[in-house]
Order: sequence, then structure tokens, then C-alpha cells
Amino acid sequence: MVERIHVDVKKWRKEIRRGVLKMCVLLLLSKKEMYGYEISKALETLGGDALHIEEGTLYPLLRRLENDGYVIAEWRYSNGKARRYYRITPLGSTFLESIKIFWNKLVDAVNRMMER
Repeated sequence: MVERIHVDVKKWRKEIRRGVLKMCVLLLLSKKEMYGYEISKALETLGGDALHIEEGTLYPLLRRLENDGYVIAEWRYSNGKARRYYRITPLGSTFLESIKIFWNKLVDAVNRMMER
């Protein structure tokens, strides 16, 4: 029974985290263009363990955001290093604003329920 609860909690956390990470990446990119490692470090700095993301999760997420038209990416070379920089698109900004409105309503509603 306890093992099942542990598995269910891990699954639930993964599902919630997926959407939150998408929103947080867009939030970061709404402030400035960034490359993958920079995004990863910013998430970890601002969110600690809760927003730590492995490369194997980050880059597929960035590709999905790019395929959806929410970000665009371009290669840039600096000091002999190639880096893929990402920036939010106007569509991504509109999408982010909708997510932020929903997120704030959701957090307020859940907090009200937890206070009861």
C-alpha cells in the first residue's frame, strides 16, 4: 500500500512539474534570450531542486516549444563555441500570458482550499 502511494505521488509530481517547467522556461525567455545551459542554471538558481532539469528533459521541452511556435532558436558562435539561443515568439508571449492568468487562479483556489 505504501509503495503504491509512493509510485502514485511520483507520477503526480512528474505530471504537475511538466507543465510548470514549460511555463517557467517561457517566463525566463520572456525576459531575455538564453541558451540551454543558461536556462538550466537559471531554473536551478531560482527554483532549487523543485525546478532542477536534466538535459535529457530540457532539450526535448525546448524542441516542443519550438515546434509549437512558442520559441525560435538560432545557432551563434562565440569563442569557437556553438550555442543554440532561444527566444520567445509573439505567439509564445500570448500563450504565456494565458498560462499566467490560469496559474494564478489555480494557485489561489488551491491555497483557499488548503486553508479550510
